[in-house]
Amino acid sequence: MRSIPVTMTWEMLTRGRWSLLAFALAANALPVLLLTALRHEAGFDPDDPSMLVMQVTMIQIQMFIFGCAAFDAQGRPSRLYAMPIPTSSLVAWQMLPSMVLVGLEALASTACLNAAFDLNWPLWGPALFAAVGVAAIQAVMWSMEKSAWLPVSVGIVAAMLGLWFKSRIGPMFSMPTHSWVELTPGEVFTLLTFAGLSYYAAVVGVARRRCGEPLPSLGIITWIERVCDPPPDVGAPFTTPEQAYFWFEWRKKGWVMPFTVVFGMVVGLGIWVLFIRELKDLFEGFVAGGAMLTLMGFMGFVLGIVGPNDQTFEMGHFLATRPLTNTEMSRTLLKVLGKSVLIAWTIWAVPFVILTAILFAKGAIPSVELLNDWGWWYFPMTLLGCWTLTSVLASISMTGRSKLLAQLICGVLAAFFGLGLFCNYALPVESRPTFNRGVGIVVGVVIALGTVWAFVSARRQALIGSPTVASAFSVWAVLGGLIVHDWVQHPARPLMPGVLVACLATLVVAPLATAPLALAWNRNR
Repeated sequence: MRSIPVTMTWEMLTRGRWSLLAFALAANALPVLLLTALRHEAGFDPDDPSMLVMQVTMIQIQMFIFGCAAFDAQGRPSRLYAMPIPTSSLVAWQMLPSMVLVGLEALASTACLNAAFDLNWPLWGPALFAAVGVAAIQAVMWSMEKSAWLPVSVGIVAAMLGLWFKSRIGPMFSMPTHSWVELTPGEVFTLLTFAGLSYYAAVVGVARRRCGEPLPSLGIITWIERVCDPPPDVGAPFTTPEQAYFWFEWRKKGWVMPFTVVFGMVVGLGIWVLFIRELKDLFEGFVAGGAMLTLMGFMGFVLGIVGPNDQTFEMGHFLATRPLTNTEMSRTLLKVLGKSVLIAWTIWAVPFVILTAILFAKGAIPSVELLNDWGWWYFPMTLLGCWTLTSVLASISMTGRSKLLAQLICGVLAAFFGLGLFCNYALPVESRPTFNRGVGIVVGVVIALGTVWAFVSARRQALIGSPTVASAFSVWAVLGGLIVHDWVQHPARPLMPGVLVACLATLVVAPLATAPLALAWNRNR
């Protein structure tokens, strides 16, 4: 390579060629799906106020998803600390390519949506804001790396940027009233100032980190660890390697999901106390929070990583040589995931049950569409959905094949979009429901057969025993029986969705077989 900037940019694009493509598709999957459904089912008015809310929401989702891909493609700047590069150049050529990529993705995505759906969403303002937002978050993450100040600093910076962006589309603490149509010179100057301050803060922080100088600590985290996880008594060591590994994994990633739920509830309750203060809205917020628990399952991609750091999927020599079999190691990881999911769910479920009891005593439980549709299934599904998504994605991460993972995401999204376009443009309206049900049945049967294959393969390789197979089959049989009973109680429901749900229920127990298979594949690659 002829220069440092070219080398660092080339490395970023080479490392992230698949993940950047996959996350770009994922970032646009939801808006394309929603806008396509609205156009072909009910139609929509681009000037409707609800479209403004959708626009603002989609901009933030795209920034977050593609920004994560850019961060992952770059890697941490700490891996370059020993290189003969000035700190100013290191920060600049880590920060600038990601800003350009995120800004161009936001610009191209909005332009394509405008062309495809006859929208009039603004281009330059949100694109420039996305680029500057990435720089600000990078500056905080690099400066506060491995510090307890990191979540606080990220929250403060994100709140400041969010409020400023909100002021471009209406009052800060109310619904958006207009689009960010015109990018004024004052707004450009403000964003460039944010970018300049981010660069300066990043240079100062990286220079400090490069010299090994820690940030001042108040000792709060040390006190919490001392209270919540005191050291074992002398003469009371771990009795088995499996117990030691569980302790290690739990300290490393066990509290991520519970802390995320606590943070989300604190923010939500703060907004409710400051601006709403209606029990009906609080109840609806808790119901929506239960659905969000399932979306938290995407953390399984990170919680399932068994590499030497949080950005490496491939298992290192240190972990691979531990005195644990693949069965014991995978079982321990699943225990950590299960405990984390259960604590996170309990943190949400207990106050939700208390609030429901209070409203029931007052006879004022509001009607929520999600509860009306799911009935009593809603409450257990919040737990099962979170566990299923977390454990399945964690099993995928345990394979240690990051390139295969990116290709899988691209393939699934391409098939999803392809089938959606074929259904909406190539089939008559009356045939679309039948086609969708048929595709759903095929997907469900493939998942069920894949689960059976995983259990057979794991049993043949002696990664699981007969009691595990029997327990998994019993759990699925109970779930299947409940599904059949519920469908019998509602004869008006079509049969095909019931078959699909019964097939998808196999994913609840699939990680018992897929986790040891994935870990063995990673460990013995």
